[in-house]
Amino acid sequence: MVHLPQEIEKGTRMLVAGGAVLTNEEFYESVGRAVQGVERSLEEYLRTLWHLATAERTRPDLPAEVALSLLVNATTAPAPDFDPSWRTADLSVGEGTGEFEVWERVIQSQVADLHDLAEGPELYYPELGVDAPRPQDCKRATAPRWYNHRVASYLECAIAGALGGWAQEPGTRVPVTGPVVPLYPEPEEVAGMTVLSWLDLTEVLVCGQEYE
Repeated sequence: MVHLPQEIEKGTRMLVAGGAVLTNEEFYESVGRAVQGVERSLEEYLRTLWHLATAERTRPDLPAEVALSLLVNATTAPAPDFDPSWRTADLSVGEGTGEFEVWERVIQSQVADLHDLAEGPELYYPELGVDAPRPQDCKRATAPRWYNHRVASYLECAIAGALGGWAQEPGTRVPVTGPVVPLYPEPEEVAGMTVLSWLDLTEVLVCGQEYE
């Protein structure tokens, strides 16, 4: 789990007058269509997403359609080079860390993790959960455990876990049999969204990594 300052531990999804309203169902389905056939690595995708989002860093929150466009455009936009300093940088968050900076340190932590995983030993059944082989004493904003390693599964779990909006009818997600205690309480109802805060988008990132 990302270690957030106490006063911003949970983001609040806001509904405000003005701006296009997207339902979480529309958001989920739009992202699902965008990732079909995507071949780039998850690390490359997240580097691209970080690069695109830096242009919006001064906004306290993003219109829903802007947040959606960032997630979609990162599947095809040019990716910046990996910054090796992220592997050893202090990416922890604490009191006084701004909301965009929380989001940024989470995504940088994830990119560094994926780079470490790519250079580590070959993984067998990584979808069952693996820990990133982090350098000793490095400080990152996220837990080392990873369940989703491809762009499609990462984003599908990111949106379903953080925003909800999926339905059983299309067969995209199939509930497992038996009793399950979810790591994150998944939103169950279709709801309209006008803006997403950076903490909402941080939850999207964390669910992409850890949600199953």
